[in-house]
Amino acid sequence: MNEVLRALRRMHNIERFAVEIYRTQIKAFPEKEIADRLRAAMANEQEHVNDLRARIGELGGSCSWPGSFFQMAGKLLGFTTTLLGKVFLLKTDIRIEKRAVKDYGNSLQKVAFDEKSRGLIQKNLEDEEAHIKRWEESIEILQAQR
Repeated sequence: MNEVLRALRRMHNIERFAVEIYRTQIKAFPEKEIADRLRAAMANEQEHVNDLRARIGELGGSCSWPGSFFQMAGKLLGFTTTLLGKVFLLKTDIRIEKRAVKDYGNSLQKVAFDEKSRGLIQKNLEDEEAHIKRWEESIEILQAQR
């Protein structure tokens, strides 16, 4: 069970990181369509945070203390990407989401999750894949506006 809780805590921290990245990046887009996509992704990542926190609690664990550092790092990365251009920002988001997909997939292969935790992680992985498509489409929207 310790291995399961460790993996869930790590995912919880990474999701907190993602929430803050998107929260910070929204301000870079006066384009309502892309700002709305970022808001939706932020809400989805917050759902992941909440679901993981609840599952950790159900298993008798607690969230890890470095979570606040992940949030601060997310704000810093989110702000930094806003300075480097919209397409760069979205390409960075794609890289981050691809890493999340890889991490979730590796965890599913290596950790002996219970059925409920496994289902939660699989759902999150699918959401991250949808975010990748959303950012790829957003880049196309920006390029079409030029």
